[in-house]
Amino acid sequence: MSDRRLSASTSRDTVTLSLASHTNVGKTTMARTLLRREVGIVRDEANVTVFNESHVMHTAGDATLRLWDTPGFSDTGRLLRRLKQRGNKLLWFLTQTWDRFRNKELWCSQQALTNVREEADVVLYLINAVQGPGAEPFVDQEMEILSWLGKPVLALLNQTGPPRPSTEEAAEETAWREYLGRFPIVREVLNLDAFTRCWVQEIHLMAKIQSVLPEHKQDAFKLLMAAWLDRNQDIFVGSMRVLSNQLTANVLDGIAVRTETLIQKLGFNRSDLEKEWSEARQRLSESLASRAEQSMNQLITLHGLEGTDEHGDAMKAARHDFAEPQEVEAEVWSAISGIASGALAGLVVDLKAGGLTFGGGALLGGISGGLGAYALIKTYNLTRGDDNKLHWSKEHFHEQVKLALLSYLAVAHFGRGRGAWKRDPRPEFWSREVKEVVDAKKDRLDSVWKKASKNDASLGVVHDDLQSLMLRMGSEVLKRLYP
Repeated sequence: MSDRRLSASTSRDTVTLSLASHTNVGKTTMARTLLRREVGIVRDEANVTVFNESHVMHTAGDATLRLWDTPGFSDTGRLLRRLKQRGNKLLWFLTQTWDRFRNKELWCSQQALTNVREEADVVLYLINAVQGPGAEPFVDQEMEILSWLGKPVLALLNQTGPPRPSTEEAAEETAWREYLGRFPIVREVLNLDAFTRCWVQEIHLMAKIQSVLPEHKQDAFKLLMAAWLDRNQDIFVGSMRVLSNQLTANVLDGIAVRTETLIQKLGFNRSDLEKEWSEARQRLSESLASRAEQSMNQLITLHGLEGTDEHGDAMKAARHDFAEPQEVEAEVWSAISGIASGALAGLVVDLKAGGLTFGGGALLGGISGGLGAYALIKTYNLTRGDDNKLHWSKEHFHEQVKLALLSYLAVAHFGRGRGAWKRDPRPEFWSREVKEVVDAKKDRLDSVWKKASKNDASLGVVHDDLQSLMLRMGSEVLKRLYP
């Protein structure tokens, strides 16, 4: 229940947000995503949340950002008709004491309105955007009721589905902004899906909250917003560091092999050589898979999520991705793009299963037919470095970088309200944006790869170069997705 000492009207150091919406639109799920922890009860039914529930969202010095999860509005049409029959609508409504067991809908509506009236600096009103503007009459009715309270409202479009290009989201926001424009309390409309939001969108939300706060709350919120941004930037930098560690180990990894003799180049006595190189490739694949899995789990932990990147459906997905064998030479992406779905789960499982499909379909066919060493290396997407070891080719390394960035996007967009981590299909436009960013840094990546393939390659130099590149590329990808 509300604490009057923390009331929005009496505390300069506390900024209070109230989540409000029709029942069963996803307020508690959104609260979990914004708070990044488990709160409340989530069920697919109406009026699960009965009482107002207060949670500390963030702190900075003496300043506190408080989030209220309120019961959903129910039977809004009947409530609105009753209010319109009264002279002093709110005085009548707020002095009623309905039995929550005999009239649960009105009880829940009363709890929500009381919270907004007494606590809220800003109302975050969730809208189920699936139906589109005008499809649900209760949105208009609830806006009319909230208008009597006079608190600024930010409308959040929830349940919007998988991430989409920014142009599509902007068009949806514009449509809802125009529709809700007749309600002066609605100060902005934003896309913020509890399942697929990104922290960049949360920063945008914070900026909009600041723009509608009263003057006496501005100093406290500036501290809170700066701390919120610092935390998210720290997670981003930490994520790029994790991926840089993985990529550094991959690019420096190498397996020593014998040199091909003249007889073997002519296609004779090759069985031992082919076996040795096949085993070398398998060892490289297993190491790459292990690092990929470890990195994904570190990203999941960094983002405050639960679970790991190991699920029973990953093997089925991996098999599906590689149902059709492909011939591959230097270019790898066409063969492994499907694995990026769900970040790296399919890749990890496939490599653990034997690694015979990574970099192209039936690679077993590549070690027959009297191939020379160079052709065999190209088939396996490997190359011989100055240290006489087999390494991943630079083309293969480019694709590892792309997959690393895609894995970050998958985790960064996974809303805490969904529960434990699980792999999802990757939006196709993510791949396009990542490819353009990585391709633009091709020369820099090639330079790092050349340093790593030398006999005296420096771990520190390679890692520093890669971390700088990953920070830059990660930032550019997010700017492209959220201009």
